[in-house]
Amino acid sequence: MISSRAYRLEQVRFQYSGSGFELQAEDLEIEAGKIIALVGPNGAGKTTMLMLLGLLLKPGAGTLEFFGQNPWTDGRLLDMRRELALVTHHPYLFRGTIFDNLVFGLKVRGMDRAGFGALVRETLAMVELDGFAEAPVSELSAGQAQRVALARAMILKAKVLLLDEPTANIDAGMVQRMEAVITEFNSRFQTTIIFSTHNFSQAFRLATEVMHFSDGKQVKYSHENFFSGKAETDGKMSWIEPKPGARIVFPGKYNSHVTCVISPEKIEALSVNESQKIYGQNQFSGTVSRLEMAENNRALVRVSGDLNFRLNLSLQEIEQKKIALSRKILLRFPPEAVEVIN
Repeated sequence: MISSRAYRLEQVRFQYSGSGFELQAEDLEIEAGKIIALVGPNGAGKTTMLMLLGLLLKPGAGTLEFFGQNPWTDGRLLDMRRELALVTHHPYLFRGTIFDNLVFGLKVRGMDRAGFGALVRETLAMVELDGFAEAPVSELSAGQAQRVALARAMILKAKVLLLDEPTANIDAGMVQRMEAVITEFNSRFQTTIIFSTHNFSQAFRLATEVMHFSDGKQVKYSHENFFSGKAETDGKMSWIEPKPGARIVFPGKYNSHVTCVISPEKIEALSVNESQKIYGQNQFSGTVSRLEMAENNRALVRVSGDLNFRLNLSLQEIEQKKIALSRKILLRFPPEAVEVIN
């Protein structure tokens, strides 16, 4: 019986030799046939997670199961890798033609060469490169090379498709069409698709589930409301200054280095004409630098200032307070909204 769970990770740890960075996955399950987005800043661990899920890196500790089996103890590592396809952020294309690139994986898997031509034509049509089969890869633009790499992965009809920033090099006008290709491929073949992105809007548009990563850990909220620093305390309240003069205050007594997070839903946005309502602690000003639709008639609002914050606001509130791109706003949150996570 085929497992309906594509991955299970339990107490997984991975660290590159000589690096202080460690990826940790305490308890993670990914259901087969879903589209999963990994979001977070550079260095958060998204690419390392994709490499682990692609069975190219072996966990230093813990358990990683792929469709119910441990690849490193069940003696099927190579076979399992052939059930995956990975597209890297800067994909490497082999010399020769686009056709040569697309059939390489088919040959490795011992598939019947008689059907190669039809498969190549069908797959290139999906990424809008009809008639390009004999084009040399040396003449491709960065965006076309990215689409060829995507086609080279899709033609394998693997169980799992892993995509590292799949639209990063693609022209803006083509991005939404490639997003449609990804969702259509998932629907048509029930392929599990896991992709990384910096684009929150893209993550929520495509994914069944969005996973946030920060400093090598899966976290509940986006990385943009994470702050670290050496805590000081008066015995009742504590505070850190991630930047000089930008103080975040929270309850409790702390006198060591801490990381804290503020839920986007717990940050209140005020229009500039409401400034008289601002109180002393945890008040900040900034400019709206990103405004993206999310789900349930809400939007993700990024405010850039001395510190950068992400808010999750209803469309009604955005309209009432006249929140718009490049407009200055004030925000605040109570000390109790700050969660110390280490």
